[in-house]
Formats: sequence, C-alpha cells, structure tokens
Amino acid sequence: MSFGEAQRAVVVDASVAVDLLLGDAAWAGRWTDWAEADVMVLAPAHFGAETANALLRSVQLPAAEVASALHRLARAGVEVVDRQLPGMLEAIGLADQHGLTVYDALYLQLALDVGGELATLDANLARAAEAEGVSRVR
Repeated sequence: MSFGEAQRAVVVDASVAVDLLLGDAAWAGRWTDWAEADVMVLAPAHFGAETANALLRSVQLPAAEVASALHRLARAGVEVVDRQLPGMLEAIGLADQHGLTVYDALYLQLALDVGGELATLDANLARAAEAEGVSRVR
C-alpha cells in the first residue's frame, strides 16, 4: 500500500465466521487473500458472542469445540470494533429502515462507518447493504 492510500476494510459477520471455522475452502482462501493484501478485517463488538452462539446452538458443536473455534478465529486477525452508543443508535435506524435485527444492522453500520465491504451469507443483510451502497464480498 502506498502512502496516502486508504487501507481496504472488510466487515465480516458471524455467518461467514461460522463457514470459515467449519472449513469452507472458499472463505479460507478469501481470508488468506485479505491477510496477504493487508486488508483490515473488522467486526462489531457482539461478533464473538454471535459466532459462539451459532456454533453452539445451530451447528451444535460441543462447548469445548466452540471455545477452540473462537481461539482460531481470534488468531485469524479479526479486529473487533465497538462504536459505542452512536453506532448503536445508527444501527437501530438501519434495522428499522431495512427490517433487520439490530445485531445484523451493527455489521452494516460498521461497514458504512469505515467505507468498507461486507462479507455476509445473510440474504436480508445483503439486500440492506446493497440498498445502502455497500459492496458485498462474494
């Protein structure tokens, strides 16, 4: 990256993290590409909890495997960002406007805030991102 050039940012949601942790080769490849290109991989503050919940309740991994997966995810270089109350208030507005959960709207709000792309497998979130002009990683 040259001086003055903005660093690319990708906001990842829990759906992508779950696929990565379950061994999806396509997401593993994207993650490697991001690391090699010095891309900032970001997620909102609730990302770890949402990912853990999906692994424990939806995928039904044993608790010890969920803990191990979260350690792997931490080593993958996701930077967790907490936008505090201002970000939450913006996310509430986005959730209301697009029919999202506030949890999902926090990913969109972060992508908007940093001018980043959004990596999600959630169809409703993807539609909202498109409506807001946020590029989606595919």
